[in-house]
Amino acid sequence: MERLPQMLALRKTAELGWLRALPIILVLVMVPLDLMILSVHLWAVIAAMPPLAALVNGPRTTAVVALVSVAACLLLRLTMNPGAPHDMESELVTVVLIGAASVLIAFLRDRVLARLLSVDMVAQAAQQALLPRLPRRVGGLDCAVHSRGADTESPLGGDFFDLIDTPWGVRAVIGDVSGHGLKAVATTAAMLGSFREGALDDFDLHGLGVRLERRMRLRNDCNGGFTEEFATALLMAYPVDGGYVELRSFGHHAPLLLRGTEVEPIPVKPAPPLGLLGEQHLQTTGVGRALRPGDFVVAYTDGLIEARDRAGREYPLADRLRERLAVGEPFPGPAAVVDFLFTDVQQQGYRVTDDMAVLAVRVRPV
Repeated sequence: MERLPQMLALRKTAELGWLRALPIILVLVMVPLDLMILSVHLWAVIAAMPPLAALVNGPRTTAVVALVSVAACLLLRLTMNPGAPHDMESELVTVVLIGAASVLIAFLRDRVLARLLSVDMVAQAAQQALLPRLPRRVGGLDCAVHSRGADTESPLGGDFFDLIDTPWGVRAVIGDVSGHGLKAVATTAAMLGSFREGALDDFDLHGLGVRLERRMRLRNDCNGGFTEEFATALLMAYPVDGGYVELRSFGHHAPLLLRGTEVEPIPVKPAPPLGLLGEQHLQTTGVGRALRPGDFVVAYTDGLIEARDRAGREYPLADRLRERLAVGEPFPGPAAVVDFLFTDVQQQGYRVTDDMAVLAVRVRPV
């Protein structure tokens, strides 16, 4: 099973290909050196080459390195001074055993990584199926969204989002569940399922928030109380004409309003995150804001504003948007806002350590 090149970034990176060939190169260097300097015996260094190969190679390549190491020891044995007291037979047996063990380790390691890769690919496919591919227009609104996991090699994260057109307007959500990996995928599925059902059944956002709280509490009850999962969420409701937005926050950051060259947060008093209080004690405060044609509402998860530069400073989201609008053309659409933020946080040298998602919604210009 030589699947490891598809599993490890080290083996997928062409610039580090020399590291995979390094053990054989060292063996080829050690043999002439040992022959030229008779007082120095480098068989122990040669014996260390198969384990070194097993670190970054699969079993077949490791077996080649092991065979080359054994052949090198045989060559040293044949060219050794017959009167030398060195016990080469025991050293040859040691090299053979170390080489065989290295091949076995590389084989078993590949099997384990193949299983992990399979599980990771299934989880990624499940998450991609859960998170919607939003159209450019939902109801009377233009929209765009993008998300990225904190680990680029395994993009499983806990951010979720959706927009649904209902008979009474567009309902939107963006949130972040606690944890990462498979558990986060399962919690994301629960949150999105409840939101999609509630958006069509619950006219007001408070009722929708109660539904999400109840679903999260059920997950915690099913865990037997040993874990306490929670999720932050921002709910948004737009009427059919899109001239107004109502917000309710559950431990989530306030969104930003982009109007012309102005950037300002829409203040909203957050309730505790979902899953901590229970539906009987859940109280939320709704905030409304009138919108004009061309206004953007930009919602995001904390992975964006918690990205830090080398000095430890957090990404200044609002300031970067103001600077961009002050020196450039207005954003042509929500996709341009999302693309700018994801590109800017990288170009400015900020290190992202958490999942990041950005949802931009624009009232369609007249």
